[in-house]
Amino acid sequence: MPSIIQYAFAAEALINTPAIIALLFFPNATLKPFLATPLPSIEVNASATLLARCLGVLILGLTPQLLLAYPNTGDRVGKRRLVYWTLGVGEAGLIPLFIWEAFRASDEAKAAGVWAGGLSRNMALTCAANLVAPIAWRIFVFAWKPQWFAGEDDKGKGRRKE
Repeated sequence: MPSIIQYAFAAEALINTPAIIALLFFPNATLKPFLATPLPSIEVNASATLLARCLGVLILGLTPQLLLAYPNTGDRVGKRRLVYWTLGVGEAGLIPLFIWEAFRASDEAKAAGVWAGGLSRNMALTCAANLVAPIAWRIFVFAWKPQWFAGEDDKGKGRRKE
């Protein structure tokens, strides 16, 4: 029977799949709701489309790591810890970046009553908020449930013997 951490790896890989598809194949439709300018006539520029596709490729590149760390074979503890550190560092970097984006409007833009950010303030804060739960989960596992990396339950008994 899979451990809690194995379920978490599988769930995260599954959750990543729609984001990968949306960013790679439908970047304009994916980005349009995030634009700071809510006008329907505004189009997503080519640079933003490219960056969305690059993000999709990065997520695509990280998702197999979740699946490779799923089995209870070999150095599963080392693999699982490395995957969680890698993803956690990215999330830890993105949260302050989105918060900065939410409040970076210049004084001139504020005085003119226009928004100078690439994302709307609400969307940037929503993006940051959406990353809080995954990083909190990773911190929880590292700090309070490290035995889960080995596929052990709360009582410290191995779920599966090698």
